[in-house]
Amino acid sequence: MKNQEKGIVRPRPLPKFNRPLVLHLPFLPANCELLTEIQSKAVATKSIEGCSLYLLSHGVLIHGAIGAPLAVMAYERLIASGSQEIILLGLAGSLSPDLKIGQAILVEKAIADEGTSRHYFPGKLAFHSSPDLNDRIKRKLTENGLAFSPATAVTTDAPYRETKAWLLRFRKKGAQAVDMETSALFAVASFYRIKASALLIISDELYSGHWRSGFSSSLLARKCRDYFSPFIFTT
Repeated sequence: MKNQEKGIVRPRPLPKFNRPLVLHLPFLPANCELLTEIQSKAVATKSIEGCSLYLLSHGVLIHGAIGAPLAVMAYERLIASGSQEIILLGLAGSLSPDLKIGQAILVEKAIADEGTSRHYFPGKLAFHSSPDLNDRIKRKLTENGLAFSPATAVTTDAPYRETKAWLLRFRKKGAQAVDMETSALFAVASFYRIKASALLIISDELYSGHWRSGFSSSLLARKCRDYFSPFIFTT
């Protein structure tokens, strides 16, 4: 059930960044040069709590704000400024042998294992993306010849507490991947009745009970550029 009570502290709008579309890029591999290109094309920039904002021709891009609490602080301020759609362009760990490093998923359902979404919907543990926004993302991916899989993700606050018991528990709940923002994004979007989707690239694998990292791989850097560029640099 939605928590209807108003907060004592209210998000301050950002008048120069009042765009309908928000793109959120929490983290990029060190060898990915996307950020340099974003900085060169930005009309304006601003630093706020835990992240940087870049004003692009067709929307606002958030870089940073890793994890649910910081992400939601940025979302709140941009929603207060008039934003109506948020697309998360992020990374995820694989909980399924069907998802390998470099593959893309479009999250349809997110399970909350973070502490932020409960302040918007106490007791609710699953949130969904916007079907309409998902359809538009699917069309753009298809137009660019980019393969993807629909998926269920679990969102955590504690990546170093992804134990074998945790892995088994959330796989039983249907989770195929894990990230740190998606369920909180979907909760906030539902709270304010705006649209939200999450396109995530698999950056590491946990499904075997052992960790395989792809964060420094050229494959991950290339996939981030291939999948995220159509949303960042074209309308």
